[in-house]
Amino acid sequence: MISVDDFIKNAARQAGQIQKETYHKVKSWRTKSGRGDIVTEVDLACEKLLIDRIKAQYPKDAILSEEAGAIGIQSDAPVWIIDPLDGTRNYMAGIPFFCVSIGLVRSGVAEVGAVYDAIHDELFFARRGAGAFLNDEPIKITDENVLDDILISIAWVKRKVSRQRFVKYIDRLGDQTSYFRRLGSAALVSCYVACGRINAYLQAGLNPWDMAAGTLIIEEAGGVVTDFDGKPIDLREPNIEIVTAGHDLHSMLMRDVVE
Repeated sequence: MISVDDFIKNAARQAGQIQKETYHKVKSWRTKSGRGDIVTEVDLACEKLLIDRIKAQYPKDAILSEEAGAIGIQSDAPVWIIDPLDGTRNYMAGIPFFCVSIGLVRSGVAEVGAVYDAIHDELFFARRGAGAFLNDEPIKITDENVLDDILISIAWVKRKVSRQRFVKYIDRLGDQTSYFRRLGSAALVSCYVACGRINAYLQAGLNPWDMAAGTLIIEEAGGVVTDFDGKPIDLREPNIEIVTAGHDLHSMLMRDVVE
């Protein structure tokens, strides 16, 4: 029987292959819950592949997916949390920053996670207690002990309170750095933090499928992931806030920016 690790890696690659083969070819979409929230046939095709594979291999496990919602979730059962195409707007615009995200979660904590960027053939993977990897090579977060010139991904949602909060954060950081990025895929941004390409990431209004794999990959790469109050992330909750960086930089952000 295939191991969980190999299963999740293979499933991510298979869904990613659909994205790669259809990139620049899909021209239509429909809206979901509101303006700016879109879904394409590629989202749905990737989701069907992942759900079918999980049901066949782990029929007793529950599934939570961005498009299909909750399938068979019970309080203590293992849950596969999937985002079949994280960064749909980028995908539709021809911006090569999107991914597949799969996390296996128990009691709100991720145990195994994979994020696959098919365009660049980069597979990020982590198992709790066993480290984080990029294409099977270990990765470590890059920590900083100053805010000067850090590269930070910072984004907000449409709720006015979140916009006001993030404008305040940007103002506080503005004297130290101008290197702000809004990249459009929470799962992939998290992996960029984990491997040291981005120093820190702040966002609110996230969903469990955005962060189920990414939080684990960051933690296993040596980083810290909390909400704006400094508390651990609970992947059973909606509207997730995230502050993530290396230990020293995270402490500075919590003290000087997110207070």
